[in-house]
Amino acid sequence: MNALYQLYNKDCLEVIPTLSGIKAVVTDPPYGLGMRTVSGGTTKNSQTKFIDDLKRTRWDDKPPSKLFFDELLKVGENQIIWGGNYFELPPSRCILVWDKMTYIPTMSRVEIAWTSMDKPAMYKMINSNLNDRVHPTQKPVELMAWCIGLVSNPDDVIFDPFMGSGTTGVAALQLGRKFIGCEIDPKYFAIAEKRIKQAARQPALLHEAQHSVQRTGGESGQQSLFSAGDTLPAKVTRQSTRR
Repeated sequence: MNALYQLYNKDCLEVIPTLSGIKAVVTDPPYGLGMRTVSGGTTKNSQTKFIDDLKRTRWDDKPPSKLFFDELLKVGENQIIWGGNYFELPPSRCILVWDKMTYIPTMSRVEIAWTSMDKPAMYKMINSNLNDRVHPTQKPVELMAWCIGLVSNPDDVIFDPFMGSGTTGVAALQLGRKFIGCEIDPKYFAIAEKRIKQAARQPALLHEAQHSVQRTGGESGQQSLFSAGDTLPAKVTRQSTRR
């Protein structure tokens, strides 16, 4: 992979068979909790603003299947999958526990990630910054950077099949990794694309190699290529594929 990043506005199942050279998967799939993630109890929280989005897309009504995870676990040398306690995954010696440092009666105080690593379990305290979210299940950049640092080295390729608002991609670029991400929802794809472009513009991220920036979207497979030192355009025309 010669690009700093590749972003796909399509179902990840269409992309996975085409991938090669992936070092690790770091992702946060839909847990299948549906509206339970934003309702219940009497305490209002910052996820209330995402109720319309969840009703519109129904993306969290059903978790990925076991067959999907069987295929995903073949991608890369290691995998970190948040919400692992909700999925049919093999036994793991190493789980990651994230303490959100925020107590909300209707939400979990911690989240658990399944990993393929053969290491002792690990624990991290990182403030969830609920009021800064642009996606209902957005993770802090610091959390995803911690995960990426556990399974990769600079210039390795990180893959996120459910990139949402692009936090994994931002963290990967900040750590000098390359990134491939998929997001089927056009609204969140646009948010992720903007955030990742901004991360790619940071001088500290641009290595001496003449990396390019590649982007694909929709059924047409149209691509746009940019050198890392170029000014990225404000808008790139694309076709979106929907469920």
